[in-house]
Amino acid sequence: MSSSSKRVGRITSELQKTISKIIFNDLNIPELNYASISKVKISPDLSVATVYFSSLKKSKEDIEELEKLFRRNNKTIRMNISKYMSLRTTPTLRFFYDDTLDSVFRIEELLNTIKNDKDKNESDE
Repeated sequence: MSSSSKRVGRITSELQKTISKIIFNDLNIPELNYASISKVKISPDLSVATVYFSSLKKSKEDIEELEKLFRRNNKTIRMNISKYMSLRTTPTLRFFYDDTLDSVFRIEELLNTIKNDKDKNESDE
């Protein structure tokens, strides 16, 4: 791993922690307390950070509302990042819902259904 990719990795990790801290400590928006930053990907030139969030609220309307809140508070979050982190330029932030956990739960649910059907069929024999 090159030193620049190590640096990007460190910045990505620090950015994830910093954004989480800003959401919970600096922004006074109770709705964002239902969101957590699950992953951050940053471009090699550190100019754009794609921030993925997950949520305890799973309805489509709730997720859309969270996305709007993140977009509306993007500038404030960036200002706070520049306050907490020593970066030459603060990256542009793009927020997206991370549906990875939803997929995992759905797969687990399907596997349990298959297992229960198999157990039921075996007991009927």
